[in-house]
Amino acid sequence: MTSLRCKRGYTMVDMAVVLLLIGAAMGTSGPLSRRMVALYQLNTATQTLAADLSQAKIRAIQSNALEAVERESSRDYRAAGYPRRLPGMVRFDAESAETVVFNGLGAVSDGASHRFVLVNLYGEAREIVIYAAGGHEVRKL
Repeated sequence: MTSLRCKRGYTMVDMAVVLLLIGAAMGTSGPLSRRMVALYQLNTATQTLAADLSQAKIRAIQSNALEAVERESSRDYRAAGYPRRLPGMVRFDAESAETVVFNGLGAVSDGASHRFVLVNLYGEAREIVIYAAGGHEVRKL
């Protein structure tokens, strides 16, 4: 007479269920993680552009000359004479200023306020308002 021994291990059904659960978890987290990357890129681009604006203002004061930050396309701008490119999921909105020029006093040379609006693929937006006196503010839209 043969005795039945308990075999330890997993059956194919067990493995299929585990793989199905892993697949479902990854399928729902994929779009979420892409959105998180887009938001991270938007926030990083906003901080970089705000820093470039501050640097342009400081350079204008130090050199007592005009310094500009210029938007060249929907994804490119120029600061301190160097080209900059926004991250892959971020672009300038059509309402963004073309150029902001600071004078030797650190104020905007044309005496008007300007704004740059950055948008990611999911429609999330950040606005940088540059006031006539030279200060700026970042807003979440």
